Amino acid sequence: MQSSPRYRNYVLFILFITYILNYVDRQLMTILLEPIKQEFGASDTAMGFLTGFAFALFYATLGIPVARLADRWSRRNVIAISITIWSGMTALCAAASTFTQLALLRIGVGVGEAGGTPPSHSLIASYFPPEQRSTALSLHATGTHFGILIGMLGGAVIAEAYGWRMAFIVFGIPGVLVGILLALTVKEPPKLGPPPTSRFADDMKTLIHLPAFALIAMAGALTGLSGYGLGAWSPSLLIRIHELSLVEAGLLLGGVGTIAGIIGAIAGGLLCDRLVQRDHRWQLWLPALGALASAPMMLAFVLWPESHYWQIGDIKVPVAMLFMFAGGILSSLWIGPTYAAIQSAAPAFLRTQASALFLFAFNLIGLGLGPLVVGFASDLLQASYGIYGLRYALALSMFGVLIGSLLFWLAAKQYKPQTIQ
Repeated sequence: MQSSPRYRNYVLFILFITYILNYVDRQLMTILLEPIKQEFGASDTAMGFLTGFAFALFYATLGIPVARLADRWSRRNVIAISITIWSGMTALCAAASTFTQLALLRIGVGVGEAGGTPPSHSLIASYFPPEQRSTALSLHATGTHFGILIGMLGGAVIAEAYGWRMAFIVFGIPGVLVGILLALTVKEPPKLGPPPTSRFADDMKTLIHLPAFALIAMAGALTGLSGYGLGAWSPSLLIRIHELSLVEAGLLLGGVGTIAGIIGAIAGGLLCDRLVQRDHRWQLWLPALGALASAPMMLAFVLWPESHYWQIGDIKVPVAMLFMFAGGILSSLWIGPTYAAIQSAAPAFLRTQASALFLFAFNLIGLGLGPLVVGFASDLLQASYGIYGLRYALALSMFGVLIGSLLFWLAAKQYKPQTIQ
């Protein structure tokens, strides 16, 4: 689409804000688990299933039919409606009087969020040419890190001062306003190429048989399994083995993870857009190399002796955090280039569904199974290694990153961007 650089950057900014709110609303439940659990008398299992697999199941599964609607109708309208739904549901969580009501509202949040990311990727691909897509999608992806930081810290501060219900109201209402702004100011660009078929199964078959698509999806899913597992259990690792307090663990992981993730995502996009001018396969070679290089860094973070630390004021900073920072940068290199590769490989009328299909595998396996697999392995190893069972379970999970790296490399051999961009 022909548009001024200023306008397409505005579109990217609005979608970036939308992505931040997506992750803010998702993280609120994480930071507010304890006060909600205490008020409703729910079990850890009930709370864990709600925030993990149940959310991932609705979010990932519904993403595909919603993406099909966006490809056949309007991506802008789908995003605007979706953010209004998930933000409204988030605000309504404040009115829940039972655990069941809260569970249904959080499922509503997942249903709304299913229509956020895939249409955004497709819109960005329509506004930005192929040689700028990795950078644009990487900048968009940094919204996850800002969202996690704002949701975790902001939610904790508001809940401590005014109660957990107020946190849902404060972070839910702005999303409704952003949805209205998006609907009024963002234009739906035309889609190039032939229209999609009338059958859902035919569209899915087309995407699955795209060169390299299945390998890319599995590479992302296995990399995500390790990443989500590490993300969920890193606080417990620092608390159990490095003997940090909950606040110390949260501050270190939040600060280090956010900074490293933003650096890695932006650097990956900028570097990839330069490299693809020489060879388009760098959109998958770079993720392969980044994942491979991150594995030893994350392994060092998990296994580094707890006796090695710096005392900075009243805070004990484990030396292991240095490897977490390096690994966080390297592991974030794949995000923008991979999303750009999917958008470039898919026909224009199927881009939203292509993103949704990739995220289906990524979220169902990564978000849905990653924390569960690590927790299960930790329980098995605890009998022999005590608190160190978690450490070794996380170390074993790094095999997912190594296999993902190999699949990214193999996918590069088959990768072919569409001639109509």
